[in-house]
Amino acid sequence: MDAKERIKKITKYWFLTDPLLFAVYCTHELTQNDKMQIPFRTGKRCLEYNPIIFKDYPDNLLYEYLKIEIIRILLKHPYQRLPTFPNRKVMTYASNITIADSYKTELELPGVGLWPLPEGLCFEEYYNKVFAILSTPPDENANSGESIIPPDFPMESGTEEQLSALWEEDEEICCEVNSLIGIAESSNTWGNISGNLREIIKASQVIAMDYRKILSSFKTSIISSKRILTRMRPNRRFGFSFMGSRYDLTTNLLIAVDVSGSISYTSLRHFFSIINSFFKNGIETLDVLQFDYELKTREPIPFKKAKQEVKVIGRGGTSFQPVADYYCKHPEYDGLICFTDGIAPVPVFKTKRIIDVLWILTSKDSYNKSINWIKKLARNRATYIP
Repeated sequence: MDAKERIKKITKYWFLTDPLLFAVYCTHELTQNDKMQIPFRTGKRCLEYNPIIFKDYPDNLLYEYLKIEIIRILLKHPYQRLPTFPNRKVMTYASNITIADSYKTELELPGVGLWPLPEGLCFEEYYNKVFAILSTPPDENANSGESIIPPDFPMESGTEEQLSALWEEDEEICCEVNSLIGIAESSNTWGNISGNLREIIKASQVIAMDYRKILSSFKTSIISSKRILTRMRPNRRFGFSFMGSRYDLTTNLLIAVDVSGSISYTSLRHFFSIINSFFKNGIETLDVLQFDYELKTREPIPFKKAKQEVKVIGRGGTSFQPVADYYCKHPEYDGLICFTDGIAPVPVFKTKRIIDVLWILTSKDSYNKSINWIKKLARNRATYIP
């Protein structure tokens, strides 16, 4: 039996016993790649396999390698939250360590067990910790008697980079996978996925949004005049001999939060969670309005840091017009971000100046119902909370 047939045999078994694994497998195209030096890898909506490598593998070993790649997709490591200028080797290690935390396997996954790392961290936290370890010169740890990099550490093998070589941001496939997870959760069709792994998979659904992309989508005044020197970036004229520069994001945004009766408290928590996340991406101050059929305060409430608690006032009907009117009357704002479910009459922006509006909808269903009227408004665009 050739490799492709063996893989199909496994997925047919999943169709009966693990419907979530089967459904996620069906979101990707199975592609043969004889040139890579690893059994499987995922990315760009492809599941690549090398039949030469595992032609002598027993079925149980092939099963484990394939299942781990499907788990990787479920956690959305190949498709979201990629670091700026990512280190492919470190991404592979961080992903493997995250998976090994909640899924026990006999496979020796690259990076697992090489360092005394705490358990239960997320992908980004493991990435940062491993990156810091590999960036530390060995001689700095000579006095401690500890070896940061083991003697047999495969620094130049290249296979680690291959596993994450196809990874790139793809919000659409993330939403598709999240939808499959939601179906499994609502119908309790998790199959043989363990309880601990279920919780990790469910946690990966929470507000998976690229906040820097949201902020950088507003106009050029978003770039701050505050120059920060850094060793992590080369100087344009003199390379790494001199410190380079970076400019943190900053902007003057008006945030409008729909607190009408149609918005659930879960959605409100998501809204304010996203607002808090803006502060982690260089934003210093945000003006926040709450509204239902009217503005709930005469002036916006300035947020100068992330809030642990926010008092919600309102819970009546919904009208976007008071928010649109306030935004049009205050040209000092670079843009407007409106959190809502989209259920209200279409607003009119009564101004001749160029506006910039982003609607963040409560769900994909809300997005589908609202996107047509949003597209008809000049300089308005939309996204949604997965």
